[in-house]
Amino acid sequence: PEWFLTYGDKKYFDPGNKQAQQHVVNVVKDIVRRYDIDAIHMDDYFYPYRIAGKEFPDYTSHKLSGTTLPKDDWRRSNVDSIIKALNTVIKNEKPYCKFGISPFGVWRNKDRDPEGSNTKAGQTNYDDLYADILLWLEEGWVDYVAPQLYWEIGHKLADFQELINWWSLNSYGRHVYIGHGIYRSGERNAAWKNPKELPNQLKLLRQYPSVQGSIYFSSKSFDRNPNGWNDSLRLNYFKEP
Repeated sequence: PEWFLTYGDKKYFDPGNKQAQQHVVNVVKDIVRRYDIDAIHMDDYFYPYRIAGKEFPDYTSHKLSGTTLPKDDWRRSNVDSIIKALNTVIKNEKPYCKFGISPFGVWRNKDRDPEGSNTKAGQTNYDDLYADILLWLEEGWVDYVAPQLYWEIGHKLADFQELINWWSLNSYGRHVYIGHGIYRSGERNAAWKNPKELPNQLKLLRQYPSVQGSIYFSSKSFDRNPNGWNDSLRLNYFKEP
């Protein structure tokens, strides 16, 4: 029980707890060892998305760690260490088994870092989730990245076109699979009612040699053939392997 911290209405493994980190590594090692899998895929939950006015309750573990790092850097180092450890244990068990991450779509906004994207996202991987995805790509700790680009082309704060260009330039030679937010087709937003939105996104990403493909969130959205996309994907965009 002491491995967990409560934040909002959920309990989280404390990323600063070394025993909790090792437990996650052991679970992944067991999966890779005992099951015939091709990859371990992780979503965007590192430190949780911020709740307005509430600080993640890791004051004690920060203090007990004895670190001299500021809390933000310490949090990032906790996530870095588990990603590195997971990559090591996966490759030691099965060198062919891939390890990939599906991060939130914005690493950092340009107003915080000149290397960031020209976006104005309210939360970002680096500053809020403490996930330095670029470091993991650069160090080779992940084999692929699947950024969640769940915005439309021309979005005011996080334009799909700006972000696909940014990720294509910052892949460090790793594979990039773009996450499309097809679940948004049920919204009132005019862009996601437009049957051309997804085809236009596909045409755009296929202009980038450093982008290898698409992932759709989520498969259950296809149950209702949103905007006829099941048909256009099957008969056109994915007609050939």
